[in-house]
Amino acid sequence: MSSLIYLVSKSVKNTVLEILHKPAKLILWVVTIGGIVGLFFLSVFTRQQTGQEGGFADLIWLKGGFFAFITIFVVLSVQKGLSSGDTIFDMSDVNLLFVSPVSPRSILLYGIVRMARTSFLMGFFILFQSNSLGTAFGLDFGGLMLLFVGFLLAMCLLQILSLLIYSLTNGNPARKRVVQGITVAVFLPVAVTIAMNLTKTGEILSALEATLRTPVADWTPVMGWASAGASALIGGNLSGGLLFFGLIVAVAALLIVYIALSNPDYYEDVLVATETAFERKNAAASGRLHSPDGASKRRVRVDRTGIGGAGASALFYKHLRESFRANRLGLWGLQSVLIVAGAALFCVFMRGTGAGLLALLQALLWTQLFLIGTGRGLRELYSHYIYLIPESSFAKIVWSNLEIAFRVLVESVVLFTVCGIILKEQPVNILLAILLYTLYSLMLIGINYLSLRWTGSDISAGLLIFIYTIAVVVIMVPGLVAAIIVGTLIGGAAGFPVGMAILAAWELLAALGCFALSRGALHNSDMPTVRVVK
Repeated sequence: MSSLIYLVSKSVKNTVLEILHKPAKLILWVVTIGGIVGLFFLSVFTRQQTGQEGGFADLIWLKGGFFAFITIFVVLSVQKGLSSGDTIFDMSDVNLLFVSPVSPRSILLYGIVRMARTSFLMGFFILFQSNSLGTAFGLDFGGLMLLFVGFLLAMCLLQILSLLIYSLTNGNPARKRVVQGITVAVFLPVAVTIAMNLTKTGEILSALEATLRTPVADWTPVMGWASAGASALIGGNLSGGLLFFGLIVAVAALLIVYIALSNPDYYEDVLVATETAFERKNAAASGRLHSPDGASKRRVRVDRTGIGGAGASALFYKHLRESFRANRLGLWGLQSVLIVAGAALFCVFMRGTGAGLLALLQALLWTQLFLIGTGRGLRELYSHYIYLIPESSFAKIVWSNLEIAFRVLVESVVLFTVCGIILKEQPVNILLAILLYTLYSLMLIGINYLSLRWTGSDISAGLLIFIYTIAVVVIMVPGLVAAIIVGTLIGGAAGFPVGMAILAAWELLAALGCFALSRGALHNSDMPTVRVVK
């Protein structure tokens, strides 16, 4: 154990030294800490000026939204456990730590601590929701931190659970079916309770509210515990909050003990996920991409051949063909289904509040910030074909990144149509919301592309995600200011759609500007993202 303590202490020390020796990272940390402190004082100052102690929505809907949010990660964690397991180690751990004279149980504990750091980075964006949550629920900075803690605890438990599921079900289809059955059984009581309440009340909103107030929702594993614990502490119920948060900690500890005692030689269980993640990174660095998802063993359906278009536009049709070969639903996948379902549930909660579409757009834009990725367009830089097309760099970059924007367009048409019906929005508002959301995704791709062109690293991952968030906010500010000013001057029912149209136009200009500044990537093929790591 002393060697692991030494490893952790040295890692922390080296991280601090690296930050001090690199001004860019030092500025990053200063901005990050300053942002957190600023959120705290802004929350306090706002409440002192307005005297507002509560929002327009009941805290029960905050509990419901958090419940639905954690549910997404529960489904993804179970799915990951049934496929490849979770990654809690690096290849350096495999090559050095696994062969060292250190207890496997101590190494497992070290891996769990590393997972906690990953969960911290994943949930940090919750802290940037101070304004919206304060307006809707009267949530102060302390309440925001309680949500953050609940998310961290739930994510740590889910990562451990994912590792356990993989350890128990790897290579055993019968056990995988058992896990799938247990997962369905976990959701079944909540679904039955909602159906019973819907039969009594006849209104979905009342049925959901009644379900959230029952012990069935509170005692639903993981998502129920996290949402009940956070809402109880926010509401001043200290004993109830500590009970549910303590339950998460206790279950996580029991799972760790079970893994350590039942299977001390768990190295084989985590090795596959670790090697897979390493190979994907190494393949991306060296340009050896065997398939669109970096997994050469994945089955590809070859039902149709040929692509359309000419010149740079052929890249777009090529990506569409690859999408339909990889997935029967083409541009749709599990992520799209979850986003639409979550947005519809959100709109049910927000119906009648007067801020439905605006609140939905704000939530979706923040979510898309972390989900958009870089798509198939970036991977074209790792092969020679895009360099051989006799067209301008700008045209090739735009066409090679349209597929992911087209996927978002298909997703947003369904999403905002469903949500518009629930919220009873005007058709023009629905159309503008679709346009704004789609162009926003194109802008995010442009920012990612620009960062890879000029910095050689993806700022939408890891600690650099804070710089990414700041960059997106800075680029969006001119459009937001213009939209707010013009929308306010026009006023009335026409102000909101005009503001959305102005913001959408700005997103298009910003996206094209980022692509234009990134076009040098096709003239400098030795950019850092395609250098072979030796």
